[in-house]
Amino acid sequence: MAVAARPSSALRLADLTVTREKTLFAVSILLGLAGWAAIVFAAVRQPQVASTVIGYGVAFFVAGVMMQGLMTGSIRANGIKVGPRQFPELHRLATDHARRIGMKTVPDVFVIQGGGTLNAFATKMFSRRFVVLYSDVLELAYEQDEAAVGFVVAHELGHHHRGHLNWRWLLMPSRLVPYLAGAYSRACEYTCDRYGAYCQPDGAYAGLLVLAAGKSLYGRVNLQEYIRQIETEKGYWTKRAETMSTHPPLPKRLAALAKAGVPMPAPVPAYSPVSTTGATPAFA
Repeated sequence: MAVAARPSSALRLADLTVTREKTLFAVSILLGLAGWAAIVFAAVRQPQVASTVIGYGVAFFVAGVMMQGLMTGSIRANGIKVGPRQFPELHRLATDHARRIGMKTVPDVFVIQGGGTLNAFATKMFSRRFVVLYSDVLELAYEQDEAAVGFVVAHELGHHHRGHLNWRWLLMPSRLVPYLAGAYSRACEYTCDRYGAYCQPDGAYAGLLVLAAGKSLYGRVNLQEYIRQIETEKGYWTKRAETMSTHPPLPKRLAALAKAGVPMPAPVPAYSPVSTTGATPAFA
């Protein structure tokens, strides 16, 4: 995998954060502060109840820290840390993208065995930040499409640059509001898709399509037809599935990139049916 020249992007760094994310974050912060204030007020008024609440709070906090510590510890112990002498092309890709979006330090990048799963995620442990790629994502870069992987890496860097992992404890009371946490999470994903497209516009659509069809078939997906499913595949249960999810539906994420001005590739040619004469099927 050779690091290609960085393509130009129609997006600007100042415009990457979607308005909905800013609004939902502000609402969540206000509700979080109100929730914690209510807990403090109750503690002053009813000390006995407060001691129980504080006890449960401390227990949940310790459990959360331990679970996060064990997860990041397992990544560090078993994953392959990317560096100048370990997957150096991926290291340069992450470094270039981090600098492009103005990050002062590059998060540690690890590759872990995904068992065929195409995924990546951002996480942190206190002040230490990580970007974790499943091995099949990296295989995609070496075998087929480095640009798609560049989009995925920049997407995860976007979570760190926007501080999506920094306010979890403060926002916790707001999670009691139905659907608010999911809506905020989905807005964050739209923002990070823009980060990916800003750094790697030529891999934006492929980076999402590979999640829909896998690394072998994504190149045959008709992007325009897939986006049209937003209109043809809708109803109560599709809407319910969306509101219960932390990520927007993939067709909507692709449509959002197009609306943001990311150039779309040409439609995939239709596959012709098998000829009655026994001729080999061909792309028309």
